[in-house]
Amino acid sequence: MITTVKGDTIDMNGITEWVLFHRMTKRVNPLDFLKITDCLIQLPNFLFSISLFVVILTNAEIWLKLSIPSMFYFFGQLIVNFKIGYGDVDIFKYPLLIFLTLKKVFILGIFVTACFFIGVYALLFIPIYLFTLIISVVILNYYERKYYKNQWGKTTGFYDIFKNNAFIVSYKYFADKFDLEKQLEPTDQELEDDVWLEHLDYMKDNWKTLEAGFNEKAKRLWKAYLHIPKEE
Repeated sequence: MITTVKGDTIDMNGITEWVLFHRMTKRVNPLDFLKITDCLIQLPNFLFSISLFVVILTNAEIWLKLSIPSMFYFFGQLIVNFKIGYGDVDIFKYPLLIFLTLKKVFILGIFVTACFFIGVYALLFIPIYLFTLIISVVILNYYERKYYKNQWGKTTGFYDIFKNNAFIVSYKYFADKFDLEKQLEPTDQELEDDVWLEHLDYMKDNWKTLEAGFNEKAKRLWKAYLHIPKEE
């Protein structure tokens, strides 16, 4: 189970994700591709927040102000779950990195602005957001959840599949950028060589260098996974 910089977990079948991880570590610092994964996980929230901020400043009808952010959230889910748009990551990478760092400030500021401009209607964005999140992850990942069950014998949550897809889009981005193996499934040679186990030595050997890049939750999960003793 891979843990991103912000503490989200990636868990596909226990082999495929680690093979992709191993391929990327040959050319890319793990902190870089795990940060991009975090960015892609936040893409729907970013689009929802930015579109909400823009629309509440307009003179649009209230029903438009309430529905447009949901459309953008769904669009973000669509990009990640259909694993498209990886060639355009460079366009929104830096805005997403800023959003990732200041997410709570952005959301609080936008909510206060919404309350100022549209009053109590701003409270409706909370159930609308939750409804959109649930509906989008269920609809877009329904058949992929069946694939996980049939192919790997795993019952995986809808949102967990979304996070896995964010990791795959991150891999596609770096595979295209650094000419890595495009095939997502492990090759016969990779399975024969057990390359999916090599991440253990890599992470243990480089942990002191990488540790500072993870948040506290991620550090705890990585240390538990790698069996790194707690410092006194």
